[in-house]
Amino acid sequence: MRKQLGSVALLASSFFFLTGMGVKHSEVKAQSSVKGKTVELAFKIKLLNEEKKSEKDYVQISREGPWTLELINTKGLKLETKEGKFTTLTFDDSLPGFKVKAELDGAAPAGKVDYMVRAFVCTTDKKTCYTERHKGSLDWKTN
Repeated sequence: MRKQLGSVALLASSFFFLTGMGVKHSEVKAQSSVKGKTVELAFKIKLLNEEKKSEKDYVQISREGPWTLELINTKGLKLETKEGKFTTLTFDDSLPGFKVKAELDGAAPAGKVDYMVRAFVCTTDKKTCYTERHKGSLDWKTN
């Protein structure tokens, strides 16, 4: 029984270490703007390197990994959704992150979208990489 508990604890800690869960290496800065009848949503990835003690601990954005943006609750925006979600894999290197432009659907003066960004970062030596999921909500409002 003791060996089984030890094995379970080792597996759980390995899972958290290997998947990067627990310690976050990035965050999302989300903003919205409205120009005419177009809403632009931007989801910028910001690296969290401030607390690192040595150069080998620093992370960088890796384009080699899986990047995804999902938007849910897109009421008021003309976006092509599947099963209630708008999904894009189109990464904007200039942010870095995702930009989505959508026409207003009707006369909605404001709205709120829920988002999930899947980001991929690696240490500078690329020996360790982390897939991170960021969830949040973003409000938009016409002028």
